[in-house]
Amino acid sequence: MVDRRANPILRAWLVVALLSLAAVAAAQAGNAPADALPGGVAPGEPSLPASAAAPFAAALAAAEDAVASPPPRHPDAPAWRTALATARAAVEAAPDHPATRRLMFRVYALVGWWSRAAEAAEDLRAAAAALDPPLADPWADADPPVPDGPSTLELVGRGYAELGFSRYQAGAWDQALAAYERWLDAFPDEPEALRWIGRLRLERDDPEGALPYWERLVELQPDDEAARHFLTAARLGVQVGPAASRAFQQGLASYEVGDLAGAAEGFASALEAAPSFADAHAWAGRVALEDERPADATGHYRAAVALRPEDAGLAYFLRIAETQREHGVTAGRAFFDGVNAYEAGALDRAGEAFELAVAAAAGFGEAWAWLGRVRQEQGRYAAAEEAWARVLALDPGDERARGFLNLAREQRAYADEGPGGSAAAAEAFAAGVAAFERAELSVAAARFREVVSLDPASVLGWTWLGRVAYSQRDFALAADAYGRALELDPGDDDVAWFAEDAAARAAAQEAAAQGANDDEGDGEGDSP
Repeated sequence: MVDRRANPILRAWLVVALLSLAAVAAAQAGNAPADALPGGVAPGEPSLPASAAAPFAAALAAAEDAVASPPPRHPDAPAWRTALATARAAVEAAPDHPATRRLMFRVYALVGWWSRAAEAAEDLRAAAAALDPPLADPWADADPPVPDGPSTLELVGRGYAELGFSRYQAGAWDQALAAYERWLDAFPDEPEALRWIGRLRLERDDPEGALPYWERLVELQPDDEAARHFLTAARLGVQVGPAASRAFQQGLASYEVGDLAGAAEGFASALEAAPSFADAHAWAGRVALEDERPADATGHYRAAVALRPEDAGLAYFLRIAETQREHGVTAGRAFFDGVNAYEAGALDRAGEAFELAVAAAAGFGEAWAWLGRVRQEQGRYAAAEEAWARVLALDPGDERARGFLNLAREQRAYADEGPGGSAAAAEAFAAGVAAFERAELSVAAARFREVVSLDPASVLGWTWLGRVAYSQRDFALAADAYGRALELDPGDDDVAWFAEDAAARAAAQEAAAQGANDDEGDGEGDSP
């Protein structure tokens, strides 16, 4: 005896035969009652025609048997072949009903026949839209979904994704793009459909076509770093063209893995396609700097600065490249290391870097100037004099260097063995000069008052106090301080001039103040 339960074909045939008899009887009496119809009809859908009841029930039974059958799932496996055939028969019996279309779709999707599944999904949408009124949700399932498995909604999304990816892997990019566009049409704003359409359009050298998809994806997922990256690539492609954009991206990818030669080649190709591509010039310059080719770096950074003159960062790197080209890579790198250390307040590290720079390039005047400045702030005044003297030897017309050389000499005069013999006076003097250089005039004035208090015979102390007071427009104090300095050193013509000028300005200030007071007094006596 044959066990029909173990044979899906026989079982399906038996179900069809039995239900066909029931359908004939129901047809004789009119339409079958809804609760007498087989399962699989979703909420809100009309009942199946009585003539479709038997084929639909047979298709459900065959599909359930196929889902329960052993692997592999394949359209040629007996259980799945039967399920597909009976599902088609159900569709033929009720081609306009969403239930038969849904079942057909689910069988195609569950067996992994994705191209047919995509077509069946669209047939389902069309059937749902043709109802009066149209079905709001074509992907709604009966409860539970039949045959068993993921929801129709999940299967539709997976179907388009699988179809698109399989076509992409096969190199059929037009078909892949069409599949993802069908996915997006079925599910507007589906992130993965947006991502794949944007990606495929970029790979097809269509950045303008890709741009709106990446823009929308970033709107939906603003934290998606990959989406932001491709949005930048699409915008860049629109700006400079797909060839330059693609070569630029290849250059960046090579740089990220440490392949400087590959990066240089990529950026060169980008510039060949788009000579006015500022970012490609900037990156080519960066690679050339790291590859110790400062002359090439200078050329690229000059081009980049010409294209974007407002970009302070490009101007900074141009200066680095020009410095290395003029004085050598070692000296140039050491110099900017020193500047960065100085700005971070690390004077010792800055001094070591500038010493390395001048050791590598003895004619590097700016490095000598920075070295002099650091040594002065370290209190190494004799060493600072040496550095400023080297600056003047390289450029005798550098008045800045001459001024700092004289200042270093003045500061050295307040070393431990200088006038007054006071280490405290020397410390206060150095602090006053530093404050004056920072334009902290009130601090500087306080420190120079301290100097002359500790060492009343200090010509330098009185002179600097006069200089600070003059800058503060406190001409009375300036005149007094310069006058004391002149008493101690009558032969200093500069001090004599400033003492006379400060006294005149102090008298003018006093007269102006007195005039203002007189005017105010006259006003108080007037009658209303």
